Amino acid sequence: MGGSTISVVRDNQQTTSHSTSDSDELRGRIDELEGELEQYREHEELVIKTLISATSHATAIRESARREAELTLRKARAEAEKRKAGAERERDDARNELLRLRRITEQMRSGLSAFLTAQVEELRLETEEEALASGQNQGLEAALGSALEGQTARAAESGREPASHPRAEVRDGGGHGSSSGSPDGLP
Repeated sequence: MGGSTISVVRDNQQTTSHSTSDSDELRGRIDELEGELEQYREHEELVIKTLISATSHATAIRESARREAELTLRKARAEAEKRKAGAERERDDARNELLRLRRITEQMRSGLSAFLTAQVEELRLETEEEALASGQNQGLEAALGSALEGQTARAAESGREPASHPRAEVRDGGGHGSSSGSPDGLP
């Protein structure tokens, strides 16, 4: 028995030594895995922090973009209102100018109409006066012509030449008589 006990003790020692070495190996592996786990946890924390930071940054960017968009929209609306007001002012100015020009045109038409009416009336009166004067001139010319004929006839009866009369020249040169110069055809 003595030999078998020794062998059991040796086996036990080998097993124990083997167990110890396995245990050390396992402990080393556990330590290694715990180290890796710690690294993974650190990486996870870093990823979470990065994700939180990125989310926060994205939220800040989104908020900044929203504020900028609102500001741009307010500026655009203000500019649109300003341009609309300017266009309305220009439209009102143009409308007022058009009304002013229409009033001036109407005044000019009225003044021109009155002027033309007065000129036509003046021409009508002048024409009537000329016609009246022409009628009087024709009467005077006829009387003068009769007087000259009478004088010529008397001179023929008395046997002398009639003297040239200045009125006869006026009648001939005046352009109011016939183309021959006298109503009775005398030169």
